[in-house]
Amino acid sequence: MYDLIVIGMGIGGITAGIYAKRGNQNVLLLDKGAPGGMLNNIEVISNYPGLMNIKGSDFSEKLLEQIKDLEIPFKYEEVMQIKIQDEEKIVVTSKNEYHTKNVIIATGTKPKFLGLDNEKDLLGRGISTCATCDGAFYKGKTVAVVGSGSSALQESLYLAKICEKVYILNRKAVFKGEKILERKVKNTDNIEIIYNVNVKEYNEVDGKIESIILDNGNKLDVAGIFIYIGYKPNTDMFKDLDILDEQGYIVVNEKYQTKIAGIYAIGDVIRKDVYQLVTAASDAIYAVSNISKISN
Repeated sequence: MYDLIVIGMGIGGITAGIYAKRGNQNVLLLDKGAPGGMLNNIEVISNYPGLMNIKGSDFSEKLLEQIKDLEIPFKYEEVMQIKIQDEEKIVVTSKNEYHTKNVIIATGTKPKFLGLDNEKDLLGRGISTCATCDGAFYKGKTVAVVGSGSSALQESLYLAKICEKVYILNRKAVFKGEKILERKVKNTDNIEIIYNVNVKEYNEVDGKIESIILDNGNKLDVAGIFIYIGYKPNTDMFKDLDILDEQGYIVVNEKYQTKIAGIYAIGDVIRKDVYQLVTAASDAIYAVSNISKISN
């Protein structure tokens, strides 16, 4: 039986694994995807102390090297649910069941979509939530980015290096992202900003996006549309534990513990004032510290 299982291998989950291992806990990391999580979708990270303008994929690689160096066990398996058996927790994955004393949930977020009828069918066929992943498919073409935050601004700058033209469709009258990114966007010749608009309809030809209709009646001929309108917590698999609020965030106390003893949550799955890489890492340190105090 493990002392701790960490679900999620973003920066929060990996930090938890590092501190647990250094504290001599028998720890296991689980994730259905690549280590680093959403880091792999970020072109450049410029606000993490000590790592200036590092690619998200390179940062993920460094995190993976660190857990390998510390010989922290990890498995690529999708977690389906957590069962409670007295003081023991059973983490059920798509392949196995693992028994543990404590669990830290660090499953992060997943993108929100516009909610149009044929949206899910067009994923990978003109709709994307990751410019870093899919931008190369649109080299020399015209694309649109929907959003007003830092992600939309940063990914628009990335796409502008690849695409002939980039429309930014801001559903608001102002941007809410970092001002330095906003200035760069406004000074990029092949980026055009359209304010106060929503996408009303996707037009497709042969199963791929050919154009979009805006709610102001205008039609834009685009080969792709990248959606950055926010994220929601990736917590559907924990609904039966009754630890979620009405919007799917995991409810924790000041020690990052849920109402179920031995189950903790950190990072973007909990409500807090600031969502950043450094705060996810900080959450992990506090959670592991509190688990160690209880264990001792």
